[in-house]
Order: sequence, then C-alpha cells, then structure tokens
Amino acid sequence: MTTPSGYWPQPWTCEDGGPLRHCCADGIPGLGIRAGERLEVAAVRDAFATDLLVRRDPGELYALRHDIPYSGAQSTPVEGWVERLDPLTLEVLASTPRLPGGAFWPGGLAAHKNGDLHMVFGRWAHRLSSDLNVLASHRLPVPRPHNSFVVLNGGEIVTKDCDAPAGREPSTVSVLDPETLLPVVAPLRLSEPSIARLSCDGESVIAVGTTVIYRLRLDREGGRLVVDDQWCPSYGPSPGRSYGWDPVITDQHILWMDNGRNQTDRTMRTSGDSPDPSRLWWVRRDDASRLGSVQISGLAFGTQSNPPAWDRVGGVVVAYDAANAVLRAWRLVGDELQPLWRRDNFAHAGHLILFPDTRELVAQDWSDVEFLRRPLVRRALRPAVRIASNSARARRASLATGHDQLVVLDLDNGEDKARVDIPSPSQGFLFPAPGFERDIYYQSLTTIARVVVTGAAT
Repeated sequence: MTTPSGYWPQPWTCEDGGPLRHCCADGIPGLGIRAGERLEVAAVRDAFATDLLVRRDPGELYALRHDIPYSGAQSTPVEGWVERLDPLTLEVLASTPRLPGGAFWPGGLAAHKNGDLHMVFGRWAHRLSSDLNVLASHRLPVPRPHNSFVVLNGGEIVTKDCDAPAGREPSTVSVLDPETLLPVVAPLRLSEPSIARLSCDGESVIAVGTTVIYRLRLDREGGRLVVDDQWCPSYGPSPGRSYGWDPVITDQHILWMDNGRNQTDRTMRTSGDSPDPSRLWWVRRDDASRLGSVQISGLAFGTQSNPPAWDRVGGVVVAYDAANAVLRAWRLVGDELQPLWRRDNFAHAGHLILFPDTRELVAQDWSDVEFLRRPLVRRALRPAVRIASNSARARRASLATGHDQLVVLDLDNGEDKARVDIPSPSQGFLFPAPGFERDIYYQSLTTIARVVVTGAAT
C-alpha cells in the first residue's frame, strides 16, 4: 500500500501515525527494552484539557487543547488552542491565541505537506504556521462538532460533523482547500450518523456509519464528493449493539470495533451502554459481501471508542474491550482471524502505539477504587466530579483513588516488557505519541507525561 502523501514527510505528523490509522510507528525506531531496563517518568505536566499530541520535524511536539464545557459534551461552546512543547521538559514554548470552536468534541491536528498545521475543532477549521501564527480560519456549515479530519494526496482537507455520543443526526462531509480553508465542493450529507473519525488511503475516504460503512471519493473533474454505491457493507447493529468507531485501512481489509456508545467519565471501565459484547469487524476492500466479526472479550456491556491497531509486518490485529478490561490480539491470515493472545484485567482505553521493528506494543492500564465505579455511586458523583475536575488541587487529590500506567508489551505474545505509574487522575482515552529518543509521550484528558527507557534500578 502506498503511504498517503498529503502530510508533512516525517513520522507521526497526525493522530494514529497516519490516516490509515494503523497506530504503527513506521520510520521511528522502537524502544527496544532489554533485560534489566525499565520505564521512568522523566517529565509530567498537568494539562487539563488535552486532546492529542502530534510531531512535525525532529524535536517539534504539538498539543491540541481546549476549554471544558461545564454541562458536558455538545453543550456549552468552548475555545481551543495549540501549544508547542519542549520535547524533554514539556514546557510550553509557544501557543496560538484561543480560537473559536463551538460545541465540544475532541478535535484533530496534523502537519500538512505544505508545512502548515491544520486544526479542526468544534465547527471551525484553522490553518496555523509551524510557529503557531493563525493564517486562515473557516466556520464549517453544520453547527455540531467535527471530530478531526484527513488529508487527501491532493492536499484537500476532508472533515465531518459527529452527533456524539447520541448518534441520531446524519453527518455531513466537507472538503476544504488547504490554503484558504474554503469549500472546494458542496458538502455531502450522509444517509446516517457517523461517530467514528474518518480514515483515508490518500484518495478514498472511509466513514463508519451507525449501520453501514461508506467509501467516498473526491471527483475533482466533476466538482463533487461521491459515495461508492457498489461498496457499502452493513454491520447492523442489532438492538443489543451500538455503532462502530475509527476504521483501519489495510492492503486488503477495513477493520473496526463496535459498541461505541458509553457513559464515560474519568474511566471507561464498566461504562458500556449496550448489553452485547463488543466485536471486532473486518471487510474486504474489493468485496463488501466478505464481512466478518469476532467477539473481543465475550463479556456483556462491552465498549470502546477508538481503532484497533494493525501490524502489517506480522499481520497482527490488536483490539480491546475498555469496559471489561480485556486486551486481545489475533493474526489475520487471508480473511480469517487466528487467536494470538489475551490479557484479562488489563484496563486499556486509549489509542495504541505499535513498533514493528522491535515487536513492541504501547498501551495503558488503569487502576482505581472499584466502589467508585458502581452505577449508583458513579451517577451520584458525576456532577461534582465535573466541577472538581477544573481544579488542579482536586485533580491531584483524586490520584489517591485512581491512576494510569503506561505499559510496553511484547506484540507477539502479550507479555509485559515494562510498566510505570503515571500520575494521571483520568484514564487515557485519546492520542499519545512516540518520542524522539527512546521515549513515549503519554496523554490523557488531564495529563501529559514523557516516559523514558532507563537502566535497572540500583
């Protein structure tokens, strides 16, 4: 498969390492953790609230941040901004002004092949220079948040709104000029909602709807965005399952996970809304009728909100059930999945990072007080937690009741290679990034941390 060329020609210049969403750190040496080595938190920063971390040139690390709506997602309008961080200390080196966003849902940031940064947050798109000057802004046509974007090989920005977490209103896809951010074709309204983020191979764009998968293409000569009516696989869902999340594009298949609706607060554990187990799905890119799925954990009320990870070197697929704390891997052989390994009581919820050269998988493992996850307790505490979360002192105090860990596993057998406690009062749900040395940037809604490989403790 040809690597999409609309991005700045360096590794990890957008979420998930690229619009194929393999979560694979191609072009970045793995950690290569050896016997006697361990992980250590070298820097940590309280950074409430952060959506994602991306890189541009070596040493250039950027964070997308925003205000927190007091009344929950899709309610109070909020503003967003981008910070450039010191790659070692995480100190803020530069920042944009606060930029208009609107109704909140986590947005997106990427380094475009023209050298600029593009940001989509709320119902606004912004073009930024690498030193974070605002070059252009455009208000998108639908008054709902737009959850990130992809870049076509021609440089066009493709984005869509999402009615999350409800999933009732159909989504509208927009295509923007990368310089002016003005529309290049008329927006296209899909036939149903799409909560998942878009993926693309540089020409085709994949959107996961609530019951079907769309493949879209920009017809530049005809001046329109086109849905491929000959390829529109349906994955349900049944009444006991809910919609799918971010798709992964491989040479032959599209992969995604379902049961995406949940009631997440600081953790996704026991947050599933739909009674069925979560499933991992796959469909052939050349034949929409060749569709398959497998239960991830087999446990009721499963959920997640991200893509699986794909190792194209070994054909390994990694998926998880965040509600039931199960992390699992298969090997994809032809059109069949062969079980590889399973980790129970492993509470991962965020985006994965995979190093194919060293066969390492970077995940997170959340620990907390189980009593606080009981449904009645959770509902009673949720309003107070939302208010208290805006206080740095309250966030520090809550570490006594829960924190995350960053874990490096052997991709082929699922065994721990190393792990370290992260002082994050929220589970990591979103977008970490590989470092520039033997390090990883952890990211959660509340916390950014730099984790390094070091020698054995003496």
